[in-house]
Amino acid sequence: MMTTLHAIQLGGLAAQALTEGCTGKVMGITSRGVFLNTGQRILFVTDADYRSPYNIQLSIHPRQFEQFNPGDHWTYSEGVLLFQQKNTGINVIQATLWQPTPAPQVETDLTEQITRIQTLFFRMREIDCSKGWLYLTKPGELASGSEASLILEMTDRFLVGVEKYDLEGTLQAGKSILGRGGGLTPSGDDWLSGFLLYHARTGDQSAFIRELGQVLTVMAFNSTTMISANRIEAACQGWSEELFLEVVDSLLVPDGELSNLSVERLVNYGHSSGVDTCVGIGAALKGMQ
Repeated sequence: MMTTLHAIQLGGLAAQALTEGCTGKVMGITSRGVFLNTGQRILFVTDADYRSPYNIQLSIHPRQFEQFNPGDHWTYSEGVLLFQQKNTGINVIQATLWQPTPAPQVETDLTEQITRIQTLFFRMREIDCSKGWLYLTKPGELASGSEASLILEMTDRFLVGVEKYDLEGTLQAGKSILGRGGGLTPSGDDWLSGFLLYHARTGDQSAFIRELGQVLTVMAFNSTTMISANRIEAACQGWSEELFLEVVDSLLVPDGELSNLSVERLVNYGHSSGVDTCVGIGAALKGMQ
């Protein structure tokens, strides 16, 4: 008997990817959902309640993802993702479409934005100071030759390249950052997506930043995970998970402040993706000083 699951929300990029007759497979499985691909596009079937351009959100149902395995094939037709081998379909016809709203008008200066992102990092360190690349926000003494010191050197070289409008030097540093770390979205990829997201979301995209983002996207599709490459590509358009849009927006208006719940969600998002994306946002601000 066919089991039909019903999506309640569909992200804008997921909607674009689901064209009639497209096919794909299961790429990976997390505690909150299943990553799918179709060509070079990704989708995330999940019961998590955060909004994302890639999400196909389902109602919470215990153990509903246990049946899926990496490599399972699916097809899309007439509003249904069909997993033939699992006798399971996901109906998206009635799902609400979600797309990011425009950013607010920028009302704060750079000094105020830096103060706010530093406050966010302080709050994050209070929750878990060992997450991802959070140490870059307060490096202190790093052991010479350690992975942490190497990452600090790479990210500093990247920001120096940006400051000097040195595309070749920035890309050399970016190449060493791409794919750095483990998981479905390595820390280095998340850092780059946060950096690019800030510039695109705020409308502060010079010709240099646009070209940098375009080349980094091509490099990502050739050198790191498809999920990361999609996040970097989307960041260049100012698109990301709603959690990170809220981070950028909170920097731009006088009364912008993230709730304790939002900060906890950021710290606990992915293995360390929430922290690393925010550290990348902070790096964009640091590079503008």
